Amino acid sequence: MHAVILHGADPNRTVLERTLGRLGLTVSPVDPATIDLAAADLGSNVDIVFVDADTWSMPQPPCAPGRVPLVSVIGHETPSRLQRAFDMQPTAFLLKPVRPHGVFTAVFFAVNEHRRRLELDAELRSLCERHSARRFVTKAVLLLMEQYRIDDEEAFRRLRRLSMTQRRTIEDLSRQIVEAIPQQRPAPRRARAE
Repeated sequence: MHAVILHGADPNRTVLERTLGRLGLTVSPVDPATIDLAAADLGSNVDIVFVDADTWSMPQPPCAPGRVPLVSVIGHETPSRLQRAFDMQPTAFLLKPVRPHGVFTAVFFAVNEHRRRLELDAELRSLCERHSARRFVTKAVLLLMEQYRIDDEEAFRRLRRLSMTQRRTIEDLSRQIVEAIPQQRPAPRRARAE
């Protein structure tokens, strides 16, 4: 793994660099005071980022939240600094002074929490897509009820059976059924004779 440490040169960064190196990570220390982080490109091969939340002055770290695991390194537990650290959406944190015995735990939690968040985001996107497609399922059930003179449970059973046979989601099949049947438009009103 490749770790980037956004932290000024001090004993905390030294302990972090040394400990991550012992754990087998490639470490790139970056002093935020010496470069323009807004324009900096950390590269696509970054696997984890450590950020000094005490001296952080930018609204966001230079990598998009959620792209890589982020560990917030916190020294002062004032409400404003904790809020700033929280706004970075870290997946783990380390308290200062940094000690070797907490670094592996932070890496472990950061990587696994990041993976869990990605899985939850993907599941949420899938559920939102399915939710937005539910109207097609309702319309397809109504169409089947009308066409075959059956109740809603039987219409849904047929829809489910057909989706399994075709190896498609019920939502996709419902959309196809609804789009295949021309929608009846109300007849235009005749103008009244004056």
